[in-house]
Amino acid sequence: MIRHDYFGKVEKGWSGFSSEYKVKIPHFETEVEVCLGEEFDEDGEEIETPPTNQQLTEFERTLKDFLNSIDSIIEDIQQSSFERYQRIYAKYYEKPFEILFENAKVQKPENSELHSPLNIDTKEKHFEYMKEIIEKIRILDNQTIKIPIRYALDEEHGLELKIVNNKVVAVGGIAET
Repeated sequence: MIRHDYFGKVEKGWSGFSSEYKVKIPHFETEVEVCLGEEFDEDGEEIETPPTNQQLTEFERTLKDFLNSIDSIIEDIQQSSFERYQRIYAKYYEKPFEILFENAKVQKPENSELHSPLNIDTKEKHFEYMKEIIEKIRILDNQTIKIPIRYALDEEHGLELKIVNNKVVAVGGIAET
């Protein structure tokens, strides 16, 4: 265990090294753990060496910059994820569809086998289906943050955002970015 002014105790857990403090990211519903650095090395082995104090200070700067710029980042997140929705999911959800797995946002209608189209025609409407971060965010070197999301439109694959220097550079399923 090491101690850092911003992150407090930094300890190794089930998902690598993390801060003792959780963070609430505006526009999302849940408070989440902050993982610091990669969980595995390039050979797929768990990383056993904790981040250096210099790395932790860089991670602190990355997180603070992210939180200070969250409103413009959310615009980018909404646009990028909506474009992915249009490419991959709209052909299924924008016509009457069968619900395979219910969740809080998408439930089987009474008296019908098919759900009516969702009419997700704006990035804001789409964002309503992706407001819950799954347990943690991961801060990496080079001003990079990965955010796994419980995606109500595809809970099997989820959604993961990769943000570098406060810009969305990748949107994919969990562990795909």
